[in-house]
Amino acid sequence: MNYHIAKNGVQSGPISHTEVEAKIQRGEIAPDDLCWTEGMLDWQPVRVRFNLQIQPVAPAQQAYNPYSPPVAGAAALIDPATGIDMNLNYHPGFWWRFLAAFLDGFIMNIAGFVVGLVVGLVGVVIGVGEDGLQAFAMLISIVIGWLYEALMVSSPTQATLGKMACGIRVTDLNGGRISFGRATGRYFGKFISSLILCIGYLMCVWTDRKQCLHDMMAGTLVWRRR
Repeated sequence: MNYHIAKNGVQSGPISHTEVEAKIQRGEIAPDDLCWTEGMLDWQPVRVRFNLQIQPVAPAQQAYNPYSPPVAGAAALIDPATGIDMNLNYHPGFWWRFLAAFLDGFIMNIAGFVVGLVVGLVGVVIGVGEDGLQAFAMLISIVIGWLYEALMVSSPTQATLGKMACGIRVTDLNGGRISFGRATGRYFGKFISSLILCIGYLMCVWTDRKQCLHDMMAGTLVWRRR
């Protein structure tokens, strides 16, 4: 993994993860210098990305990131946990997430119809019973839904098609790209959010960072560009 470093208004890189750590040890890169790598939503302080055990600098004392898109008349408001400028990004609430889920559901219904049609035709040809076809079609639908969500959310886009249409991205708690395994856990965590009368989904209404239950279980955050 290669990083770009922003120090005193000058950008350098890319340099490897090992080289960044070495420069930190030598004092050539300070904890509050900014870093970025592919998959990150925004620039982060080095101390956040590399988990340096030092006292965090208060947001009001952090320097403005010159590489973020400018916002007219707004000073940078850096989230100390992720290093993300909250003037440019925020945690979307229930209705934005509902819209993204609705769009993804529409896409999955189309895919399910096509899969069901193909499975039905194959079943007629090979003589499989109706019950067997229904069970197989349900299994295929779950697998398709899992792969669609997990592969896309863990990809460089960090979002499914529905989320991309709504400007939404999924990150880890440090604002970085999540792994396929974590995206898988988040997907199946949604079944638990649904089983408890969908209260797991409604939790984004009152939690501090608009996390649903499956976000908390997987250690993820959802962001939207302003």
